[in-house]
Amino acid sequence: MADPVLIWIRLNIVRPHDSIQKVSGMVWLCVLLAVTALVAIAWLIKPEHVGTRFTRTPPVVARVNAPSADAKPEMLLLKLPTGDQYTIPPGSRGHFILVFDWKVPVRIKGKGVVLTVPKLSTTDFASIPRLLHSLISPLNNTIYAAILHDYLYRDPQDSFASSLDRKTVDRMFYWGMRARGVWRPTAGLMYLGVRLGGSSSYKRSVVLR
Repeated sequence: MADPVLIWIRLNIVRPHDSIQKVSGMVWLCVLLAVTALVAIAWLIKPEHVGTRFTRTPPVVARVNAPSADAKPEMLLLKLPTGDQYTIPPGSRGHFILVFDWKVPVRIKGKGVVLTVPKLSTTDFASIPRLLHSLISPLNNTIYAAILHDYLYRDPQDSFASSLDRKTVDRMFYWGMRARGVWRPTAGLMYLGVRLGGSSSYKRSVVLR
């Protein structure tokens, strides 16, 4: 029969390893439950409908790389094949610009209108943290809705576009994704993200009453 002291020592050596496995299992279980709960919440999200229809003509964009810190003024001037010129803001991150005007028919509360996203408008598509790119790619069917959403958030000069409040713009983002076939939980998560974290990006030069 083994000495009781030796048994106690052996158990002390084995148990930490078992504890680590149990803690690891509990962590993964909690993560799984959290993700499941988040997907369930996203599935249940369904904001008031906004009719958003994208035409067969896709938006044409040009990539703009982030300029270096010592870039000279002439290096910040981007000349497009259309003859248009775009000045890259110093210190800006990589982004995209529209090469041509892009028209998007929408219907809000029974009123139909065609929004025009003007050329040289900027977008970074859907601002998804890199950690989540494996789950939600910013380069998928969310692009169309993201371009429209970025334009409507960034102080549009069109009178109708500038009259849209943030809540309506976010609803257009959700229904624009759904119109492009984005999975409902994905659209719900993206919508939840802009509702919770988009207030600082919403710009208006004129206060809406």
